[in-house]
Amino acid sequence: MLPHSAFAPSPPPALFAVIIPACDEEPCLGAVLDELRAALAGQACLIAVGVNGSTDRTAAIARAHGALVAEISARGYGHGCQAAIELLEREHPPVDGYLFFAADGANDPRDLAALLDARVRGAAMVLGCRTRLRENWRLMHLPYVVANRVFGLLCGLLTGRFFADLGPLRFIERELFHALRLREWTMGWTIEAQVRAALLGAAIVEVPARERARMAGRQKVSRVSFARTMSVGAQIIAAGFRARFGRYAPVTAPRPAAAPARL
Repeated sequence: MLPHSAFAPSPPPALFAVIIPACDEEPCLGAVLDELRAALAGQACLIAVGVNGSTDRTAAIARAHGALVAEISARGYGHGCQAAIELLEREHPPVDGYLFFAADGANDPRDLAALLDARVRGAAMVLGCRTRLRENWRLMHLPYVVANRVFGLLCGLLTGRFFADLGPLRFIERELFHALRLREWTMGWTIEAQVRAALLGAAIVEVPARERARMAGRQKVSRVSFARTMSVGAQIIAAGFRARFGRYAPVTAPRPAAAPARL
């Protein structure tokens, strides 16, 4: 007798995967996943949570809310992202790209449509830009807004491609993601991706994105102590220089840069 799967139609392939790095986000992750699923209803996508160095029930919460879960003992934003992507690559057919989303509720699922629309228009990397929406400034606080603008300026000085933010909400085409060969696993993950993509000549677009207060839990990067802010800033700057001047294995360049989509 043939197995039941022989008669069942194959599910349609997922067009993209949402990647959520999470560390000690038990208080808010369930609500984030519920809101995200509601916003993506009807979309052909997967949701994978990369649990990195958590000491709470983050992984259990993610599984209970239907997400794919990869766990790694090392702490760091990039570790979580990479673990989730490696899980998808091992166990699921390739997707078109990866959409990175915050585990603390700071990203608004309503902004995903603009990112995906820019992708449809030909962008290989789409960045959610918070600093261009003035209503975000009060919540982000001016020093954090200025810092992200400075980091975007640094990217421009290093590559000739200027940015207005290093926000976590972003879409990266699968082909481009693998070409980036990312290796910054903590604070430098976002700037390395932007510097490397610019150097490879990828089509990059920034779209406005909302900033929201985290739903619960402890803040790890923004709105922390001055000493912590200075330490994070120094790590990001150093990562930017490593991305520009470090030696990376040669790769086949992604599609040539296209004119930014009009959004």
